[in-house]
Amino acid sequence: MFEDLRAFIAGLEEAGELVRIREELSPLYEIPAAIREVDKQTGSAVFFEQVKGYPIPVVGNLLARRSRLALAMGIPEKELVSEYTARRQRSIPPQIIDQAPIKEVIIDKDVRIADVIPVLTHHQRDVGPYFTTAVTMAKDPVTGLRGMGVHRIQVKGDDTLGVFLATPPMSHFFQKAEERGQPLEVAIAIGLDPITFFSSIVWAPEGVDKFEIAGGLAGRPIELVKAETVDIEVPARAEFILEGIVLPGRREKEGPFGESTGYYFSFDNPVIQVRLISHRRDPIYHALMPFTQEETILIDLSWEMDHLKTLQVTLPQVRRMHLRSLGEIAIIQIAKESEESVAEVFRTLLPSNPFVKVAIVIDTDVDIDDPHEIEWVVATRFRPRQDLTVMDDLPGVMIDPSTWGGERTQDSSLLITRTSKVGIDATKPLGELERYEK
Repeated sequence: MFEDLRAFIAGLEEAGELVRIREELSPLYEIPAAIREVDKQTGSAVFFEQVKGYPIPVVGNLLARRSRLALAMGIPEKELVSEYTARRQRSIPPQIIDQAPIKEVIIDKDVRIADVIPVLTHHQRDVGPYFTTAVTMAKDPVTGLRGMGVHRIQVKGDDTLGVFLATPPMSHFFQKAEERGQPLEVAIAIGLDPITFFSSIVWAPEGVDKFEIAGGLAGRPIELVKAETVDIEVPARAEFILEGIVLPGRREKEGPFGESTGYYFSFDNPVIQVRLISHRRDPIYHALMPFTQEETILIDLSWEMDHLKTLQVTLPQVRRMHLRSLGEIAIIQIAKESEESVAEVFRTLLPSNPFVKVAIVIDTDVDIDDPHEIEWVVATRFRPRQDLTVMDDLPGVMIDPSTWGGERTQDSSLLITRTSKVGIDATKPLGELERYEK
């Protein structure tokens, strides 16, 4: 297993999965453009040795292929789903240590984020530099339980950040702190080992410690160390940690920023005051380019494996599920028992999952891993007059520009928009199985 980002980079290079770019490139547009181009051409991870204006290299496109997530877990790619499912059944608590590489350099006076970290400006209309791999960590102000997640973060000033807190647990933690008129202490980690970074994105009920999930996936405890100025434990081998507070009662425009869905969005969002930056000697900045294959791998793969288990509790005829386009397209494979089986899938999935907008149900004789077969079965088994289901006024996600509204949930922890959704029944009619034999 790879204990930190550096070890994983070395492992990728040894496996022939990493390319080095030695030409000096700017963090303003040039490095992001190169990451996107490499993603399209070869899918390799890419290491930028010379970053204009900084002595710090940048690495990107790390987990843009399923094979590299399998490498991070130390397993063959064909075992990724089964092994992930098995390891998710066990949790290994993190280990708190006293000394850690992340404390090698500490900046606690005259903090100037942009002078220290080569944060990228990704798109033409982006308002400025954005952290896209920043893992934000905090504790529930009432229970003290730990939570973390990846949230887009804008560099707004020398020591101020704008953060898009639209999903729990972070949104819930901030709501509780703000109701008490208190700031929320946060720590932001950049440059984690691949398993901890991946675990920060997986779906988990609030109250579940994602460091325990990471430990189970890695097969060892994740090492944490106490932060300097906030009551939070942080990854001991991260490349950078920013410590600060989310200010109560303050909102500022954040954005526009080119989001995962391929569109620009702006919001009025909370502000973080950064008090301290710590980093390793000779740090490496980890970047992720939005709207690329890497986001699809990270989000779709983790969410599909966890949401499949939830769906199977209600609908045991469901065999497999794949998510596409950041979870907005779901392909569900079922062992069809009656003509009502597909309608049950639509009624269960579409109203309950704000991310899924299009659901396609297929038979077990269709290879769910083959996009050609999915297209074929929709073209030949889907009968629009009988097999199309449209459901209106269901929960959607804010970063989909076709949704409307923008009301918070009852506990104010999640921003939900409304949308119409569609279900496509691409299964064989039970009375005509011979006609549709593959």
